[in-house]
Amino acid sequence: MTRICLLTDSLAPSGVGAHMMTLAEGLGGDEIVVAARPGTGLLEHAAAKGYAVKALGDDADLARWLDRAAPDIIHVHAGIGWECHAAVRAAHAASVPVIRTEHLPYLLTDPAQRDEHRDTSAALARLICVSDAVGDSHRAAGVDPALVATIHNGVGAHKPSRSREALRGEWGIGNAPVLLMVARFAEQKGHALLLDALPAIRAAHPDVIVLLAGDGPLLTQTARAIAAKGLAGTVRMLGTRSDVADLMTLADLLVLPSAFEGLPLVALEAMAAGLPVVATVAPGNAEAIEDGVTGRLTAADPASFADAVVTLLADRGTLKTMASAAIDRQQDLFSADRMIADTRAVYAAVQDQKTKGDGVERTRIGFIGAGGIANRHFGVLEQFDDVAIVAVADVDMARATEAAARFGARAFDDASAMLAAVELDALYICVPPFAHGEPERLAIEHKLPFFVEKPVALDLGIAEDVAAAVDRLGLITAVGYHWRYLDTVDEVKALLSATPARLLSGYWLDSTPPPRWWWKKDASGGQMLEQTTHLVDLARYLVGDVVRVYGQSGHIDRAAFSGLDVATTSTAMLTFASGAIANFASTCLLNWNHRVGLHLFGEGLAIELTDRDVMIDIGRGRPVRGTGSDPVVLEDRDFIDAVRGGENCIRCPYPAALETLRLALAIERSAVEGRAIDVREREVAHV
Repeated sequence: MTRICLLTDSLAPSGVGAHMMTLAEGLGGDEIVVAARPGTGLLEHAAAKGYAVKALGDDADLARWLDRAAPDIIHVHAGIGWECHAAVRAAHAASVPVIRTEHLPYLLTDPAQRDEHRDTSAALARLICVSDAVGDSHRAAGVDPALVATIHNGVGAHKPSRSREALRGEWGIGNAPVLLMVARFAEQKGHALLLDALPAIRAAHPDVIVLLAGDGPLLTQTARAIAAKGLAGTVRMLGTRSDVADLMTLADLLVLPSAFEGLPLVALEAMAAGLPVVATVAPGNAEAIEDGVTGRLTAADPASFADAVVTLLADRGTLKTMASAAIDRQQDLFSADRMIADTRAVYAAVQDQKTKGDGVERTRIGFIGAGGIANRHFGVLEQFDDVAIVAVADVDMARATEAAARFGARAFDDASAMLAAVELDALYICVPPFAHGEPERLAIEHKLPFFVEKPVALDLGIAEDVAAAVDRLGLITAVGYHWRYLDTVDEVKALLSATPARLLSGYWLDSTPPPRWWWKKDASGGQMLEQTTHLVDLARYLVGDVVRVYGQSGHIDRAAFSGLDVATTSTAMLTFASGAIANFASTCLLNWNHRVGLHLFGEGLAIELTDRDVMIDIGRGRPVRGTGSDPVVLEDRDFIDAVRGGENCIRCPYPAALETLRLALAIERSAVEGRAIDVREREVAHV
């Protein structure tokens, strides 16, 4: 399978984007990544079609991604000559063959831009031009003729949603003649020429209707010109449309008064629809339209343009003959299948130019969940040279797409679809507490090692079923109790091996997290399960098993947190098998993070431990030292190493997290029942 990156850095990739998507759809069997600027809509469109996406950031980000992703080919698409040069340089530096498609003639006049185009052209494996006219202009500008290949644009079949009669009826058009223009509102497209031609057209055909579809920088200026010329009753401005096929079905003529073109896709789409075209005799237009056969080519002046339109609208027989000829010409010369086949041939010719990659076999990771904690892991994993994040699933497709575009990954709004479509080596499950169960079941079904964020469930039965399946399959698992990985915890653990802790106090005194699911007991489990669980787990890790718990909780309504039903204060007393005792206090009533940490006391030893520092007091002052490493980096590294076949040093596999959940649920049960609970009771009720 060939991995192909289709890339444009155009700020308005309308026709360029459509061309890229047609290529992507036709390159079945290959792995496609669509790279574009955020905010253009192209990434979202590509992700919805199931392609991997990469958001273009700065030049350094692109260079890093290309070096690690190592596509077999990068195919850049330039809407105009000053675009995509950074991508060409980055791909060339990464030893990836670069193909560049020029969608417009050579129009550069600035000396610096001409120099940059010349320099980056030397790094290309091939320069594709979308028409002979575009190719001629680049050869005339000094591009090596041996580098230039013409592959005419192509489009797919015309697919309107309804018949012409039905559409005209819905639009209230009746039998009126309709002119359609689909183009960005930009100087190149010639809207002003059309408006200047309209008085003469209206004189011959008073009931003519003009539909203008598109957006662009001259939209407001054009609207003002329509009003100033008294054309508001004739011209309808439609904005950006997704139903262009329907518009072409109800129209009589496509008008294309452009100053220059490469090979306009809209003209080819009109031909496929059997819609004759009246266009200026710009080189790209002249290559698409056969004058007098599939439409008319005119001089770029209002009188000539109006005359061509008036003449054709008056001759329905000629329009019908042209419609048939246009369909035949498009199918013969400008089909998508022909364009894709010609592009594949170019890919095959240049593919052997790719030098051997870095030889690193990367672990392919998928994510279920793309929220805040997932982003914490994203930031770590993207620094690992032996990891590739290749797929992201989230119920919010926009969030999944944004995350996927960071890595050149595929985005999904359904985790099951992701696992069916993408080959993975391991899975990260970063979902809210209420969503656990199904993601783990999917990982087990696909026999995938998985890293899951805490708490592992709200229902003990679900977690026990997962643990049993993990044990049965021997799956590698890890849970995000990252406090276990603090280097300060290593130091404390060593001290406690000589001087055991006899008393512990834990504190999670904080504000209320903003996600509304956190406010609900049946979604988050409450503060003890969702936050203080870190400290409870750490106490188990440092001191050992707990045999007895007693919990209490309180709640007050809060006007600023409508619907919040979790405990706003909670405490727990724990007795360990070693005889040590502990108390934990939690509240979400504050508007700031007041104290989060664990204090431990043994004979002649006092320790105060947070996720930022540790204080160890042996009666000689209160020395404090900060943590020296990132625990999330360490926990992710241990998981990846184990998945890759290295030594399994994971500090919190799923069975260990299950025991922490069992303890937390026992605390919750105790608070509800008002009595101490023996944790060894296996019939602990589910929350």
